[in-house]
Amino acid sequence: MARKPRQPARPQPAIDSISEPSSDLAAVPPLVLGMRARILGAVDAGDIEALRPAIEWNETPPVFARGQPPVTFATAIEFLKARSFDGKGKEILGLLAAIFEQPYARVRRSPTETWVWPAFAARQRPDISGEERLAMYRCSRFSNILLTNDIGLPLIERVGIGADGTWHYFYAG
Repeated sequence: MARKPRQPARPQPAIDSISEPSSDLAAVPPLVLGMRARILGAVDAGDIEALRPAIEWNETPPVFARGQPPVTFATAIEFLKARSFDGKGKEILGLLAAIFEQPYARVRRSPTETWVWPAFAARQRPDISGEERLAMYRCSRFSNILLTNDIGLPLIERVGIGADGTWHYFYAG
């Protein structure tokens, strides 16, 4: 039996554009706002289990950690609890609340668009104010508080929601 030649890994599309930070929710597509509302509904409930409908809304679970095997719908909540400093998911809910309090950015990677909260996760620069750095720390997991990225900024959590309302990811970077 002849083997098929191995296909080279497809490179991730380059970012075409990143919008300026915005807090104008009227400019966000309704499907994106719908997913954001599902996530914030779980935050308001104060129970990580209430996040399950938002996670299961997609065809596949969101990516919750880079470089690790993907979670399944059955394991997503337990994964988030384990990732939470308190082991119950309260830290995760607090992070999601802090993230969605920040402005967002619209990131275009042809042919897709993703709304990213917080905006400073999409457009990082080393010359930030003390207030911006404090906002970044609010969006960082307790266990990552002493870790920084390659330009000396905290490892902040970010949420990406596609134009079709798909929750793509929630991870640090």
